[in-house]
Amino acid sequence: MSFTKRLHILTAISFCTLFTACSLEEKDLYKPVPEAIYSNPAGISNGVTGVYSKLRSLYGSQKGFTANMMGTDIFQHGKDGGYKFMDDYSAALNPSNDYLNDIWNDCYAGINAANTVLDKIDAVAMDDKLKNQFKAETRFLRAHYYYWLTLQFGDVVYTAHETKGVVTDAGRTAKETIWKNMLEDTQFAVDVLNWTAAEYGRVTKGAALQQLAKIKLLLKDNDGAATAAIKIIKEGPYQLVKTYGNLFEYNNQRNTEIVFAVQYLNNALFNDDGNQGHAFFTPAYDQFAGLKRDLEQGGRPYTRFRPTDFFRNLFDPNDARFEVTFRYSWTYNNSATLPAGKKIGDTVVWQIAPGINSLMAPNNDNMHWAIRKHDDPTRASVQDLKGFRDFFVYRLADTYLLAAEALTLAGKPNEALPYFNAVRTRAAKPGKQLPEVTPGQLNIDQILDERARELGSEDMRWMDLARTGKLIERVKKYNPNAVSIKDYHVLRPIPQAQIDLSTITFPQNKGYF
Repeated sequence: MSFTKRLHILTAISFCTLFTACSLEEKDLYKPVPEAIYSNPAGISNGVTGVYSKLRSLYGSQKGFTANMMGTDIFQHGKDGGYKFMDDYSAALNPSNDYLNDIWNDCYAGINAANTVLDKIDAVAMDDKLKNQFKAETRFLRAHYYYWLTLQFGDVVYTAHETKGVVTDAGRTAKETIWKNMLEDTQFAVDVLNWTAAEYGRVTKGAALQQLAKIKLLLKDNDGAATAAIKIIKEGPYQLVKTYGNLFEYNNQRNTEIVFAVQYLNNALFNDDGNQGHAFFTPAYDQFAGLKRDLEQGGRPYTRFRPTDFFRNLFDPNDARFEVTFRYSWTYNNSATLPAGKKIGDTVVWQIAPGINSLMAPNNDNMHWAIRKHDDPTRASVQDLKGFRDFFVYRLADTYLLAAEALTLAGKPNEALPYFNAVRTRAAKPGKQLPEVTPGQLNIDQILDERARELGSEDMRWMDLARTGKLIERVKKYNPNAVSIKDYHVLRPIPQAQIDLSTITFPQNKGYF
């Protein structure tokens, strides 16, 4: 059975362990459930797979996208959805936010699953090499969940051991201390893992080095971050895909550029809720004359996120990434509502202002541009949300830009420029060049602009802005909805449930009540 299928099955097993009545088998019932499950190599293997499973709660889910796209410099809210307060930073962004509570709980579920494996594994007789591999993967994942928690919430609860029973007296640990623990976990993964894994989707040395680079950036070890990123580029088995558009071809998901991806599967039985990214960036195009929903033009529209004008205007005319990133035109496909004089297959004509028509759609509250990178035309029907596309967590272009960022911050723009330009060279249309950037122009804003062009809608934009200290400045400047953003919005509110269930004082983040 494939690793991806086991991800689905382990989700059910993890739920089942909460209830001893899930099994009628009468052996080992006297043992606490984790001890029974993690008592042999197969149990440990399943436990590690279970640690991976929580990644699907963060990548490809509406809450994960909302926490990292909404309220940034490149995305604002769309027409629909109930979380617009995460874009305008109004008082409704408060400790009762259920998406943030879910992210908190999902990350801690992943961390506790990791801690359980790590607490049990040494007592199990198994091959030492496999045991170290499992430890390395699990420690990487534990650090990964803490990366989300500390970037979103700051100082959080830290634990390195399995939580047994209900704990109500856990306090907050300084994020800098947690980052050092994450560094140790991730360095262990770097030291143990190989460049390739026996099963696609598992953590490799490349993924661990990329996470190491990001943690070292948090710790202001810019030279160390650069070293980690450059090692991936120079020693890893990865290569930039020659043509940017080929990266997102549905049948080319396992390509030479992918360093780490969260797995989804073209099998509804083993796909959980699926990758739903195809829906959230798609506008309500079906509400206009001559159009109906179809899989080739975006599928089911949830209209959650629309690109800011800043994002749309960020591309040079010679940049091939513009056409790959945006869907800004549609073709008539509904004969029942077809406007007079138009035929099926014609490009839709939009009224973008009184008396002004265009083949390019407007980008406003009623109709906005879409993002094409998450398209999934293989779903069974246009209404089906459960997409099968993998979510690219780390890819090599990101690695190049991390190297450029680290070297720039280390005061070495001349060394940074080749890594920055490697991404831009690939991005140019055939036979064209993008404008040159000089070492003197290279700064964190240039790099964030390039990350938007290269990784827009893929990367963790909100967390990238927060970790670079640019969230407030750039959101104020480029997102017209974020009129109420304040300095304290660099952190999210601690979920109210965490505070209410604590028997000790659990401080709320500044600015939230």
